[in-house]
Amino acid sequence: MQIVRDITTTVAPTADVVTLVEAKNYLRVDYPEDDDLIDALIDTAQTRLEQYAGVAMTPRTLKVVAYVDEFIELPYVPTGTISVVEYWNNENWVVMPIGDYNVLGDTTKKIYMVANNAMEYRFTYTCGYATTPKGMKTALLKYVADLYEYRESSVEASKPSENITTAYELMKPYKRINYIL
Repeated sequence: MQIVRDITTTVAPTADVVTLVEAKNYLRVDYPEDDDLIDALIDTAQTRLEQYAGVAMTPRTLKVVAYVDEFIELPYVPTGTISVVEYWNNENWVVMPIGDYNVLGDTTKKIYMVANNAMEYRFTYTCGYATTPKGMKTALLKYVADLYEYRESSVEASKPSENITTAYELMKPYKRINYIL
């Protein structure tokens, strides 16, 4: 069993999945008045789709605090390097030696606890796609288009728009764990 309590980005993504220019071109917006709004919508849409699918669209370093009894699947994939595994000893975080845990998997890594009875762990690791898959990029543009189109009105909650439905359908091949924080 695992309960993820906190996810902190320690090294933020340096690349954009979708640039402002690409989003404006997709939205067919050719004036600068909405640039800040569109930038914010890109960030919002990316965060929501990443949470939905449990993926990092771009490389970053995360620090995850979780209750773990036997193993944990790290929350965002693809998983790169696991740099530090720590446990809480009721006073401070203690770095675990590599032999006290095992790592299985390549792009989706699972960490098994071998030699520690602690329950609270902290994991620092890299994750994210070096090159964002085209399907994810299209999903992001669809989501941004929906947020932009309905920015001033409310949409009937029982009927998701075609753009949102398509965005989630495009993310399904990459979806692994549904984390909503």
